[in-house]
Amino acid sequence: MEALAETLLALAPDANAVGTPTLATLRAKDSPIRWIDAPSSAEETLRNVGRLAGGTVLAPNAGMVPELTFEWDGPPGHPFGFDPVQALRSRGFQVKALYCSAMVSEGTNYFLVAAPGKRQGFLAVYAFDAPMAISVASWSIRYRLDGHIPSLAEVQADEDVEASTDCSKEVFGPVEQISHAEAEAFVRSKAPATRSSR
Repeated sequence: MEALAETLLALAPDANAVGTPTLATLRAKDSPIRWIDAPSSAEETLRNVGRLAGGTVLAPNAGMVPELTFEWDGPPGHPFGFDPVQALRSRGFQVKALYCSAMVSEGTNYFLVAAPGKRQGFLAVYAFDAPMAISVASWSIRYRLDGHIPSLAEVQADEDVEASTDCSKEVFGPVEQISHAEAEAFVRSKAPATRSSR
């Protein structure tokens, strides 16, 4: 998980960046990802663009990359035991909980993450960590690079109807929780000041 934290720190746009990065821009940055040349397909929404710490890196089939997805699957009965919150904190990120899964053993938890000098990002962490010997551990972590912080309604409309603002289960330990309105205010407070032209 340290490799993921290093990757997000490397790829997160600078705080004064405008717009959405392209895949070429991301590939030009020094990160732990081993990039591969994968042709795009009109039939698929995502394509495999690289490898990271034994996992797969996926990007949209488009010129702009608003979001990257990182996926890991393990052998039956072998949990990964990832702690993305601690890994990100160790690299200087602030991590704040936005929405959470109703279940501890499986589900997606959503966070606002911010590193000094970087644009704030929206992190979605799906985890099923092989609670039984016949289970296959599966993790899917999505990171938004475009600066958009989805509302709970947007998250629920994107097929996660079980997401809620109840983060009392603390799947990854104590994490400060903020509302969507507070998250947007936080993002605005970190945005670079713009000068008005006369």
